[in-house]
Amino acid sequence: MSMLKMKKFLAAVTAVCMLLAALPVMAETVEDPAVTEQKLDAAYTLALNAINKEDYATARKYLNISFVYCDPQTNPVMYADLLLKGACIDVIEENSDIALMELDAALRLQPDLADAYLVRTQIYTDSGDFTRAVENLEKYIELTQDNTLLETVAQLYEANGDMASAQSAYDRYAETAGAENQEAGFQAGLYRMENGLYEEAVEAFMAYAEDETYGAGAWYNIGVCRMNMGDYAGAIEAFNTCADKGGNFTGLYYNRGICNLLSEKWEEGAADFASSLESEPYTADATYNLAICRMQMGNYEEAVAAFDELVSSVEGDGEATLNDAVYYFRAVSNSALGNLDAAVADLTICIDHGYELAQTYYQRALVYEALGDTEKQTSDLENSLKYAQ
Repeated sequence: MSMLKMKKFLAAVTAVCMLLAALPVMAETVEDPAVTEQKLDAAYTLALNAINKEDYATARKYLNISFVYCDPQTNPVMYADLLLKGACIDVIEENSDIALMELDAALRLQPDLADAYLVRTQIYTDSGDFTRAVENLEKYIELTQDNTLLETVAQLYEANGDMASAQSAYDRYAETAGAENQEAGFQAGLYRMENGLYEEAVEAFMAYAEDETYGAGAWYNIGVCRMNMGDYAGAIEAFNTCADKGGNFTGLYYNRGICNLLSEKWEEGAADFASSLESEPYTADATYNLAICRMQMGNYEEAVAAFDELVSSVEGDGEATLNDAVYYFRAVSNSALGNLDAAVADLTICIDHGYELAQTYYQRALVYEALGDTEKQTSDLENSLKYAQ
């Protein structure tokens, strides 16, 4: 089965039916109505018993007999139910096209047959037609007032890439779920965050700030929102609160490290990136940012060691690529250590790759000046001016 959480659908599936083209012809002889009703009841009960045993071949046999004794003109409700049960069997046996024909016939007889819309939802979800799936599920909810399935409506919209509608559906779900379902409101905040509505998301998550179950997660998400809003101080405070509440979410150290780095809190940033390397999967990015923090702190040897680690990680891998900023800042760190030849080598790589040419030529000119090579210094300064224009 798919992602749908359909208790009603499962109940309908235990009920089940038959190819329209294979339906038996109505009996020609006139029979006592009481006898006909008795035969219909017996065949219908036997079909249900077979369905409950998941013996669908036997179920079809007795559904066929039920069709013989059920007149769609005088008993449309029963006939529609038989069609619905046949459609459910066909869904189980992956005969979706036939099931849709049976459901269409059932709805012509009984337009308010809610379970028919639910089974349609399952079929369209399985086939990836989320637009039709939503339409049918919304109709089911309208007929049954089963607002718990608004959560599934939101999931279908999300699967279809329509995050705004998903958010709207989840808002409806949260409104009807009540206080007993806290997850609904929390998820509504997640949809806002995913849609870039960070201020609204923060407001939604703040409602859970002191919640025993959701509190740590709420503060982590508040941190992510404030980080995306450019409020790095607020983000750091939120991440700190998350950690104080025992939150151990993947990305906590890395995201707080980014906020510290952008706030020029190099020591705090370095500590966060070091922690990220111990427990989070962002190895390359965390190593790079750790090196930047160390460089800004004046720990050039440690910075070079981290940059060396990044370069070594791609050596011998023909498909691996490395951001040229690694070579540039390793050159800056080596230059500060007096490793001038190593700095020239890295800056030359950057120039060969076309990386920030005005700045890179200028940086290499400074290194050549330190080496006493006036000719190369002059050439690089001229190139720096050329690319700066």
